[in-house]
Amino acid sequence: MYKTGRRYRIYPTKNQEKTLLRMAEAARKLWNDALWHRKWVWESERRSVSYAEQARILTKERQVELELGLLYSQSAQDILRRLDKAFKSFLSGLAKYPRFKSANSTSSFTYPQAYNGSVNMNENTIELSKVGAVPIVTHQKVPSEGKLKTCTVIHEPSGDWYVSLAYVMDSPIRKPSMVSSPVGVDLGLKSIVVTTDGVRIPHPNYLRKAERRLVRLQRSVSRKQKGSKNRTKARHLLAGCCAKVARQRKDFNHKLTTDLVRHHDAVFFEDLRIANMTRNHSLAKSIHDAGWGQLLSFAKYKEERAGGMFETVQSAYSTQECFFCGTLNPIGLDVREFDCAGCGRRLNRDLNAAWIVLKRGIAKVGQDMPELTPVEIGPPPPESNSGASPVAEAGTTGGGVHAQLPLSLKAHDTICGRMSLTDLFCQGRVSV
Repeated sequence: MYKTGRRYRIYPTKNQEKTLLRMAEAARKLWNDALWHRKWVWESERRSVSYAEQARILTKERQVELELGLLYSQSAQDILRRLDKAFKSFLSGLAKYPRFKSANSTSSFTYPQAYNGSVNMNENTIELSKVGAVPIVTHQKVPSEGKLKTCTVIHEPSGDWYVSLAYVMDSPIRKPSMVSSPVGVDLGLKSIVVTTDGVRIPHPNYLRKAERRLVRLQRSVSRKQKGSKNRTKARHLLAGCCAKVARQRKDFNHKLTTDLVRHHDAVFFEDLRIANMTRNHSLAKSIHDAGWGQLLSFAKYKEERAGGMFETVQSAYSTQECFFCGTLNPIGLDVREFDCAGCGRRLNRDLNAAWIVLKRGIAKVGQDMPELTPVEIGPPPPESNSGASPVAEAGTTGGGVHAQLPLSLKAHDTICGRMSLTDLFCQGRVSV
C-alpha cells in the first residue's frame, strides 16, 4: 500500500470563483485567528492551547460568523489540525514558529475525507461540497484503483486554481530482488546530468531565459501605486511568469527521471548538501534553477514505485578520484579533462565522476556480498570535515570538451585486472 497524488487545473465559473475566494479567505482568517489565539493565551496565561479546545470554540463561532459557515466543516477542522501539527513541530525543534498568512500569498483549503461524498470526480468536472461541479482538465489519467483520500483546493497568486488529489493505492510496492541495469548519475550545472551510459543532458536554464521578462514585470509592479487595481494586475502577471518557470522545471525533471527509471532498475546519485552549496553567491541562482532536490525526489519515488533501487552516495572527491586506479588528482574546477597521475588514463571529469558514483553505490548496497571484493570496489574516501560540500566536487560550471572518452568499461577495461562491476551485474552474479 502506498500513496500517490494528482494535481489538476480547474476552471471555475465566475459565481464558483466568488464562492471559492470567500472560502479561501475564510480559511486564511481562521488560521490567523487560531494562531493569534494560541499566541495570546501563551503570553497572558503561560499555557498551551490544544486542538480540542480550539475545535470547541470553532463550533460556536460557525453559528455566528457567516464566512466560517461557508467553509466546509471538516475543512475548518483540518486547518486547526494543521496548526496544531505546526506547533508540535516547532516545540520539537523540527520547524520554525508558525507564521500569519498574507492575503497575497497562495491560499488553500482541504477536504480531509474526500471519499465520503464531499468530493466526486466525473469525466470533465469535479464536484466540491458547497461549490458545485467545477470544470477540470485531467492531463493525467485518474487512478482507476485506489481510494481518494484528500482533496486540496489551491489558489495561486497568479489567479489560477488547482486541485491536489491524494490517493491510497492497495497494490504493494515491489521490492528489488536482482539488479541488471544500474546507472551512476553525476549532477552539474553545465550538463545537469551525466550518466555512465555517456548521456549528457544540458542545463535548460529556464530562470536565466526568463530573467529579462521577470525584470520588466518586477519594475512594472514597483511603479504601480500600492492597493490599486493596476498593481494587482501587474502582480498577477509577475506571479504567472514565475509559475511558468516552476512548471517548466518540474516538467523537465519529471521527463528526465521517468526516462532514467524506464531504462535502469538501480539509480545512484551524489548526496549533495544543496543548502550549503547555495551559500556560494556566484552559483546560488544556477543551483536553484537546476532543481537538484526536486530531481532527486522524483527519481526516488518513481524508482521505488517501479520496484527498482534508489541510493545516494557521498560526493567527496568524486570528480578527482580515478575510477580505474583510485588515485586522487588535485585539479582545479576549470580542468574538465586530465591525465590520471596513477594510471595515465585520459579522463573526462564528469563522466569519470558518474562512474565513481556507480562504484560507490554498488559498494554501498552490496558491501556484504562475496562477489564484490574490496579489491574491485575499493573503500571510498573519508567524509570532508568542512560543513559545506565543496562546489568544485559537485557543480559543473566551467566549459570543456564534450567528447566521449574511453570509460565504457568493456570486456578489456577491467578494474585491477579483474572482471568489471558492470559485467558482474549483466551476468546476474550480483543480487541486492
